[in-house]
Amino acid sequence: MKLNKSAKANVNYLAKIVEIKDFTPHSNPEVTRLKAAHVDGFSILVGIDEKPGKFVYFPTSCCINPQFLSFANLYRHAEKNANPEATGMFEDNGRVKAIKLKGQVSEGFLLPLQILCNFVVDSTNVAFDENDCPVGTEFDEVEHNGKSFWINKKFVVHNQQGSGGGAGKGRYDKRVKLFDRTIEDQFRFHYTTVIYRKEPQFIEPDDLIHISDKWHGTSAIFAYVLCKHPLTFKEKIAKWLTGEEFNRYEYLYASRSVVKNGKIRKEENAHPGFYGEGNDVWKEAFEYVKPFLVKGMTIYAEIVGYLPNGGYIQKNYDYGCVPPKPGEKYTPEKHYKVRVYRITLTNVDGIAHEFSTLEVQQWCKYNGLTPVIERYYGKAKDLYPNLNTELHWNENFIEALASDKRFYMELNSPDCENKVPHEGIVLKKEDMIPRAVKLKCFAFLNKEQAELDKGEENIEDLA
Repeated sequence: MKLNKSAKANVNYLAKIVEIKDFTPHSNPEVTRLKAAHVDGFSILVGIDEKPGKFVYFPTSCCINPQFLSFANLYRHAEKNANPEATGMFEDNGRVKAIKLKGQVSEGFLLPLQILCNFVVDSTNVAFDENDCPVGTEFDEVEHNGKSFWINKKFVVHNQQGSGGGAGKGRYDKRVKLFDRTIEDQFRFHYTTVIYRKEPQFIEPDDLIHISDKWHGTSAIFAYVLCKHPLTFKEKIAKWLTGEEFNRYEYLYASRSVVKNGKIRKEENAHPGFYGEGNDVWKEAFEYVKPFLVKGMTIYAEIVGYLPNGGYIQKNYDYGCVPPKPGEKYTPEKHYKVRVYRITLTNVDGIAHEFSTLEVQQWCKYNGLTPVIERYYGKAKDLYPNLNTELHWNENFIEALASDKRFYMELNSPDCENKVPHEGIVLKKEDMIPRAVKLKCFAFLNKEQAELDKGEENIEDLA
């Protein structure tokens, strides 16, 4: 029996075994019934009587297994708990929320580790104790002899009818055999952008860094890379004789997690896209970006504004765009915008060259595309020269960023006509390694939570 990361685990929503040795007082000295624990740069408020020890930390916006919540009597509605006379703080959806209590933000939830151990034993009748849970272990499931069950995962709203045009849109009939033309080392999805507070050591004072705006839209990938194709009889013979793969450069486009045109079939009556026929925002953006692609190139971008049907890509986030009128041609920079944040070049051997952030900015400007808005480029320590680089610099740097009005943190978006919270910023190190961290505004997280509470679906979770 062990704690495990599932194959599709998202690093930002994993639970973690932590040891809390001490607490800090609430930021308001008049609050005497709450105190704060600290995990990965996050503050989590707990009751004043909580003792030091080992805990399970659950991050904001994950949801917890309902059987576990019931076992631990954590539901607000007592009838859902194992002990119907006990009540907790969780709504029926089991989502962990970021909340502000008496002026201090609490991001996440802590539960004594022993409760998790008791739940596992109760569920499996297999011995399991704190020795099976090393401090620092990140997980989302419990696994034993090849079988597993989930403990927590990213919270996603699942309605029968989504905002994009109906359930089942964009899904091929499983009875039809499809040919997948993608090649693993040629087409690559974007890496997961880690929450900065989760990895405070990501940036050190002498690092050359790039800070850009994080816009609230939908991710897109546009590629012109080597692809497979159904072989003719002659090609099959030649491949058998020579080993030649007969791959060729073709165009692919994708959302955050789905290659939209990766699979092909001979039938002409292909199923319409996710948003319905003629309403696929990724395909529309692809047609705009396609002329800029050269062999081996993949462009990663954010699409913002409005959908072809006139709805928001993300509710109320217009980014200076206007909805298309009935019958009007869907036009970039008017109805929607594409903002490039990453570019790679992949050779025939599948080896990818990562453009630096400076190269992305320059390439876009020279070639007619628009990159993400650059807010800072330079040494990290030069951004806040008053910070002591020898004493808690990493944590202090994050806190300074989190309230920096130059980056519109905790302000409304400077790029939207509507008054909506700025999402936040993305930070990259200029080291040519494909990775980044993000820092979101608490005002934005509050808005996002309110929409989740209403059961509103998000395009990124459905794409």
